[in-house]
Amino acid sequence: MPTIRKTMMFLGGSLANSGSLIMICAVLATKEWVSSVTTCKGSANQTGSVTLEYGLFEGKGSHIFCPNIGGDILPFKVLESLKHVGPSKSLHITVITCLCLGLLGSICSFGITLYNSFSNPYETYLGPIGVYVCSSVSAIFIFFSIVLFVVNTEVYNLSVEMAQNKIGNTIVILSDTNNSIGYSYYLMIPAFFCNLFAIIIVYVYQHANYTQRKEQQRPTEDAPKDILMY
Repeated sequence: MPTIRKTMMFLGGSLANSGSLIMICAVLATKEWVSSVTTCKGSANQTGSVTLEYGLFEGKGSHIFCPNIGGDILPFKVLESLKHVGPSKSLHITVITCLCLGLLGSICSFGITLYNSFSNPYETYLGPIGVYVCSSVSAIFIFFSIVLFVVNTEVYNLSVEMAQNKIGNTIVILSDTNNSIGYSYYLMIPAFFCNLFAIIIVYVYQHANYTQRKEQQRPTEDAPKDILMY
């Protein structure tokens, strides 16, 4: 059976991993990623605006005095609205894939830390090494998602491309997009730090355990040779 200290430390690590797990699930499930307002201009220099609110999978939109647009913008699937395979669609799929891999890493790390709380597979890949690998993989993929989504939104104009495809009118010119990042995006930041926290907890335990073993070996190493003979 593991010691009380080992149980408490690895339970702390599993709690951090469960926090990451829950937040990544919330990131994937919620739709409050971006709220964008894009200026639209028609052939007669009439101006209005198109508003989109979307997550990774679904979104909704509306327009105000936008010329040459007949009806309302119906709720839409994000990937379906990105009709052409280009940088925006590729990066969006990459973000989703990275989050799924980050979720998988958090699940594995949670399982390993929880298992170590009640068992002693310390020297195997199910010990600290497994936690380091799985939590690091999760943190890296979450970091990639954080960076790539901003690049896709600000550099490759994800909102403009979706709005243009939803309008379906080449006469309308879209420009001057203002993107507001929602809370779903920001949930990735604490998820990232939860993985780092799990690594730190396990490292602290491993370092303390190593120091304790060294202290226990030192009296034997420092003992005189004539005493060791008997």
